[in-house]
Amino acid sequence: MRLTAGRVEQRVPAGGKRCLNFLYTVLMPGYLSLRLKTLRARRRNRWRRHFPEWLQENAAQDLKSAKGEQHVAEVVFALAGRLASVLPSLDRGPSVLDDQSFATSFQHTLSWISYQEDVTGSGSTLRAYCDITASLAVFNLLVREIAAEFSLPGVDGEIDVARRLATAAGSWREPLVAAGRRMLSAGRYDEAADCARRALNVVTACPVSQRLLMDALRERRRAGGTIDSVEQSGLSDLHGRFCPRPFEVLVSGQSTRWNEATNLTEQVMGSTYLCDCAAWLPFVAGNVVEADSPDAVWNSDQAQEIRRSVLDGDYSYCSRTMCPAIVNGALPRSEEVTAPRLRRIIERRETVLEDGPRLITLGHDSSCNLACPSCRVGIVMADKAQNERLDRARDRVILPLLRDRQAGLHMTAWGDPFASRHYRSILEALREPEFDGVKLYLLTNGLGLTPHVWTAMPHLAEKIVELRVSVDAATKETYENVRRPGRWEVLRRNLTVMGEMSKAGKFRRNRFAGGMQSVSSDLFLDAKDPVSFVLAFVVQSANFREMPAFVKLAEEVDADVVVFQKYYSFGHEGAVEFSAKDVASPAHPEHQQLQAILQDPVMQSPRVIKTFIAQLTAGQAS
Repeated sequence: MRLTAGRVEQRVPAGGKRCLNFLYTVLMPGYLSLRLKTLRARRRNRWRRHFPEWLQENAAQDLKSAKGEQHVAEVVFALAGRLASVLPSLDRGPSVLDDQSFATSFQHTLSWISYQEDVTGSGSTLRAYCDITASLAVFNLLVREIAAEFSLPGVDGEIDVARRLATAAGSWREPLVAAGRRMLSAGRYDEAADCARRALNVVTACPVSQRLLMDALRERRRAGGTIDSVEQSGLSDLHGRFCPRPFEVLVSGQSTRWNEATNLTEQVMGSTYLCDCAAWLPFVAGNVVEADSPDAVWNSDQAQEIRRSVLDGDYSYCSRTMCPAIVNGALPRSEEVTAPRLRRIIERRETVLEDGPRLITLGHDSSCNLACPSCRVGIVMADKAQNERLDRARDRVILPLLRDRQAGLHMTAWGDPFASRHYRSILEALREPEFDGVKLYLLTNGLGLTPHVWTAMPHLAEKIVELRVSVDAATKETYENVRRPGRWEVLRRNLTVMGEMSKAGKFRRNRFAGGMQSVSSDLFLDAKDPVSFVLAFVVQSANFREMPAFVKLAEEVDADVVVFQKYYSFGHEGAVEFSAKDVASPAHPEHQQLQAILQDPVMQSPRVIKTFIAQLTAGQAS
């Protein structure tokens, strides 16, 4: 220390300089990082520190249940407990949003509330079999808080959080829809449409994703943008149009719920729908396995609400991206409907129907001898306990709907009628005189419909209006890839027998006119061209090159027509896997090759039902 100009000057020793340098270059950044973590923790304390209370206060008002508010509160409390094991990972900072392990864990934990059959978002009237309204409501709350915690401000911050989680998880609808809705509110309709399409690649029938897509396309059209013809049809005003399906058709199928005993999801047998395909109208109207009477499903409150939506013209529960009648602009105007029964329903606005369905489609038993990659991941067979429940449904609901009535019976929409013990028992029952009015529409993989079965069930042939066989291939190699573990030689022999029977006129005849099947009030009337034996082909990347050969196969086995169908996602595979197979999508790298195949002269055969092909070529033209 020395005195200089009246002040004391103190030198910092060399060692002290090194100490200060260490303080500023090493300790200070660590201190600042700790300080930031403290500030983040303070923000976290606002919601994560008392998470069950926070979730109860914020989420309960966005959810509802027929069981009341107390039940909603119990479900929210249970969800909070599950999420409490996942959310601490947010302490790692924004980088955690890109972590696949965290994103998938978050997704699976939140999805628990989607499988609570009696809970939906507060704005829902009915519940779809692929419903995410409850989980989406909770996700919207969480994404807001996560963005704020990570200092990602405003709507753009929330979009960033949602998109990163969706990308990390790979196949997660909720963040895609959440991001899409926020984009749409910001006027970014093309980006919103892209999010919707990605969500539909996860589950094609998802109503929430479909609505987002339609809303985004509507904004694009309002802004003067172009929309292809198929999507344009989905935006059509349907007021004044009438669809007979909910007034004539009852379909039983599957849905999914949470099993608290196993802490896993389980299939729910018997969920019922009021359309030929549950994906076209995915809202549940009842359950044939759990109901005590036919009326409990045919005239349930849900069934009445669906019929109301048709009579009012809002079509709130119908798919505007998948329903062929909507997509092809084929719904008649109400005043054009002349069938007396339907005329009465329209004029009296009937939603409770005294007579039963005219067409019943059974798909509630998944039992099948195949594990086709297009619909499932493994072979499924009902066990003893399930078969006992199915027997009860047969005796209390299904056979009473058919007894002493003129009705069509479509077996099956899911599973195989000859692999399922339950379905075979129904087919056996139809030999009795009280079921003489039943006409059969059989959809099968064909492996179990052997010459021996025809001999054991001689009454089948005289009841068959249409026999449709799902084949999906024209060669042994492709068939045994897409229809596992099917054997081509067995199927080929069975198809030959079916063709011989059809050609000999042993089947009751269904009719097609103009490529559209009659399944309305003229269900049993003759149309222009007789059809009884149909081959079906789900178009995918593994088989589309065999489409012309498939038409020739139909000629060889004397099939009346060929039906090509779109490959749909049923939620059993990830979005990446689905997109790789969906060659009908314009975004698929092989889509132009598919378009070239459609120009093959063989594809113009009168045997080919043109509905699906017309949709593809229309989209190409636009």
